[in-house]
Amino acid sequence: MRRGDTSMKRSAQGSVLLTVLIVVVMLTITCVAYYDWSFAEYKSAGIGQRQLQANLAAESGIEYLRYLLSLDESYLATEGGLTNNAMGMQAVLPDMEGQVPTQAALRCRFSVVSPAVDTYGEFTGLRYGLEDESARLNLNTILVADARDPEAGIGRMLLMSLPGMTESMADAILDWIDEDEEPRELGAEREHYSSLSPPYEPQNGPLESIDQLLLVRDVTPELLYGFDRNKNFQIDATEAQLYAVNDVDNSTGSMNRGWAAYLTLRSAEKNLRSDGTPKIDINSDDLEALHEELSEVLDEEQASFIIAYRQGGPYDEDNNEGPSASPDEETKGAASVNFDYEQGGSVPINSILDVIGVQSRVVEKGQTQRTIVDIAFPDDPGSMGSYLPLLMENCTAGGQDVIPGRLNINQAPRVLLAGISTAMPDALPPQAVEQILANRSFEPAIDRPEQLYETWLLTQGVVSLEEMKLLMPLVTAGGDIFRAQVVGYYEADGPCTRLEAVVDNTGGTPQITTIRDFSPLGAGFTVQQLGYTADQ
Repeated sequence: MRRGDTSMKRSAQGSVLLTVLIVVVMLTITCVAYYDWSFAEYKSAGIGQRQLQANLAAESGIEYLRYLLSLDESYLATEGGLTNNAMGMQAVLPDMEGQVPTQAALRCRFSVVSPAVDTYGEFTGLRYGLEDESARLNLNTILVADARDPEAGIGRMLLMSLPGMTESMADAILDWIDEDEEPRELGAEREHYSSLSPPYEPQNGPLESIDQLLLVRDVTPELLYGFDRNKNFQIDATEAQLYAVNDVDNSTGSMNRGWAAYLTLRSAEKNLRSDGTPKIDINSDDLEALHEELSEVLDEEQASFIIAYRQGGPYDEDNNEGPSASPDEETKGAASVNFDYEQGGSVPINSILDVIGVQSRVVEKGQTQRTIVDIAFPDDPGSMGSYLPLLMENCTAGGQDVIPGRLNINQAPRVLLAGISTAMPDALPPQAVEQILANRSFEPAIDRPEQLYETWLLTQGVVSLEEMKLLMPLVTAGGDIFRAQVVGYYEADGPCTRLEAVVDNTGGTPQITTIRDFSPLGAGFTVQQLGYTADQ
């Protein structure tokens, strides 16, 4: 073979080798890139799956709340209740059909958390349970309290209880939600808001969201939301630098969560018996049927007295109410009165408390002279402690199934109780606020059944009968709309989902009214706070 042919052959072989090397390198690069892409997709799928699991855990927690609220109240109390129940609401492992992962990194749980209130009525940290919306001031019903005595300015004074609130801000808020166009003394109506750039209209009606308050003159985000930006009920290190609002005393942390911690648009309680059956309407027209119903839950003297009151109203000779007693009138116990049911009931009972400590006066069947009916509900704490819970449990003077907007004295923070005292000192003296805080039970169904009704203030001598009558339209001992954060999380490193839910239990079936996703605000809580099980 000639030398030139050999050289050409070697050159060709070298070109092939170079091509092969280039192809190998390209294939290697492609394989590495594909591997990286595949691994990234794998990790992404894993992260997505874990996030989905955290979402499902939080959503399971909300359904769990609906289940709890559907339980019988007495049974629920034996299981730890709704308010502070770490056994039932901390680190709950959703049902996984018996398959519980052995590794903490794979176990996903949920916890139900709410802000805690200490014995002094101040917010402090978190607890595992639900927050009663009735422990907040209902802005959409505050005008009802204001209308009771327009000159007294009750609505303004109730708002003035909020830290940092001024009279002009309070008037502006009331103007924003009332229906008229007449500004209050320091308020603002359409004329003010139409002069802004851009102009807008005041609500002049019920609020749809607390956020709408930011449209009210002088209301700022700091006042409305405070400094707890990630909504975990405490001031974190990153939030501490925001810890100041001009002219607002936050030494107790009362403004950590702003006014939003004290306000609600939805609070109500069922006006039913604890077993869910309707209460007896003592203002019903059929007095004979009413007497039969009352006799099933009260003694005969008490049941008959309510009928006597419906027919003759209160009688107090010392105060000269009605015509004076004539010599031929006798005084009887209510049980011995022969009622003429055809007379009907001409006197409505405005409050269950109206029948306490009074006599009545009726005309018996077949008689012409009046009969004085003796007191059946004595005005002394000992007697009231016996009969008043029965009255409150079984009877109503309103007839409505749901009562909106009253404040839960057993759970409300100090500032709101103090607000009622300031607005209505003739109903709740300042010293009574301290007595409430010192003696109340956060969830009386568990340890203080005598405090299941707001009238415990009366039976325990915190307020007088006349004071309690003034308080009754404003206060309650518990509500049936609840709020909580439900956190779905992994015991080890992993994503979490934080959902705030409001559950309405005033109807036959608990209903979710709102859900807000707080996940973009960060984890908020540590795994140690939420609860976990250490690997063995």
